[in-house]
Amino acid sequence: MDFYYGRVSTSEQNSEQQRREASELGCERSFIDEGVSGYHVAPVERTGWQELLKVVREGDTLYVRWLDRISRRYDELHVTMRGLMEKGVKVICTMNGMEFDGRTTDPMQKAVRDAVLAFMAAQGEADYKNRREMQSRGIAIAKEEGRYKGKPKTIDDAEVKAWRTEQGATIKATADYFSISISSVKRACSDLVNA
Repeated sequence: MDFYYGRVSTSEQNSEQQRREASELGCERSFIDEGVSGYHVAPVERTGWQELLKVVREGDTLYVRWLDRISRRYDELHVTMRGLMEKGVKVICTMNGMEFDGRTTDPMQKAVRDAVLAFMAAQGEADYKNRREMQSRGIAIAKEEGRYKGKPKTIDDAEVKAWRTEQGATIKATADYFSISISSVKRACSDLVNA
């Protein structure tokens, strides 16, 4: 079977392009995690990825826009991809057509696959860290010049916290109710026990 996995980092981003791509590829099912960091949240902690792992089997093909949709951490991506390769899954990046075939038995093909995978995993983490560093530098310069106001708050922490307490809701349920990220709920409820 053909599956698709997508992820967007923030609730402000739109996953529609990835959903459309999954449809155009004719994938039987697609799994999209929204508002989830590829650096701070491991794939195994994401609902969409967990659901995917329940159904993907040997001989299946998994499409992703780019490997950083799975993870932006070198070690995490390596372990996750190793698991898929051991299951006999083929992973295809739609952005450049690169294939990582877990079905191959040829040692040279495995070596090339694993070397390219290692390079792409390292590049994904380096890219994330570079962007964060450039963003921090830009913010520091803007603060020095008095131009930085920060991102305006779009949620009411007190309302989120009150609703979660009243409902006895989980962090995930609260995030779903308010259509915000899990990390936003955690920040709003940081002083609650078991937050």
